[in-house]
Amino acid sequence: MTSQILPSFTPSSLSAIGFSNGFAVLMAVYIRDDSQLLKIAVDSVFLNSLPPNQFVLVADGLLSDGLEKMINELQQQHFGCIDLIRLPINQGLAHALNVGLRYIHFPWVVRADADDLNLPHRFASLAELLKKQPSLELMSSAILEVDVNGQAIAVRAVPESAKDIRIFAKSRNPFNHMAVAFRRESVLACGGYPNVYLKEDYALWCRMLGSNMNVANSAEVLVHATAGRDMYRRRGGWRYATAEWALQKVMIESGLKSRSRGWLDGLARAAVFLAPAGLRGKIYEVLLRKPVSGKCR
Repeated sequence: MTSQILPSFTPSSLSAIGFSNGFAVLMAVYIRDDSQLLKIAVDSVFLNSLPPNQFVLVADGLLSDGLEKMINELQQQHFGCIDLIRLPINQGLAHALNVGLRYIHFPWVVRADADDLNLPHRFASLAELLKKQPSLELMSSAILEVDVNGQAIAVRAVPESAKDIRIFAKSRNPFNHMAVAFRRESVLACGGYPNVYLKEDYALWCRMLGSNMNVANSAEVLVHATAGRDMYRRRGGWRYATAEWALQKVMIESGLKSRSRGWLDGLARAAVFLAPAGLRGKIYEVLLRKPVSGKCR
């Protein structure tokens, strides 16, 4: 498997804006992903004003015929620029991303999801933030949540300063996973993505914060994230509740909160996941997001 520095991308230009030794984009795709949204996602990576040195796409288990056809077309369209890693069976996002990290040859990793649109200036904006704060090890930005038709639903903002991020992390995920970038070695030093169902990213950030790593966020919306209007209503049940307990355990072990605070928060948050779907959806939509409207794609 080979990687290349794209023609428009030189070390001198990288040094001027932050990613001095290059960066890779890491994406995972699985059987339930939509082939057309995958095309939008991959194309948006290569249409960025600052293209990546490497693009790693992890196929997590068997894929649909539509996805296989689309991946083949994308490989032809972006010839020689996609490192495709195939996993024989689906073992979840954490495993897929951890495998993908092994194939990355650059110090910085920018995450991208298989159904999200990366705005054309996303990578350049992150590089500019890194230029201003060169000691950063983890960063992300605000996102705009949209439905599958590109209709705006809500903005998910995140705190910008390390101090505010640390406070925010005790109750909510302080980074938007589809918008993050991190130093590869910093993540590996924390053991990579832990196997916490649907919270592998949040658990990893807690470990990084517990290790006092340097973090920041941008207030700028840099990703349009596909999130159906009923997504939060579907996120419930015992599996989600038990995953919440696993997350609270990571927070306690990382020193982000006391054992008593972790138990209380675990009870409260598990109760939300076990609440009726309609109530759960309202909690997310009314209390945890800033609604917007309009077509974005």
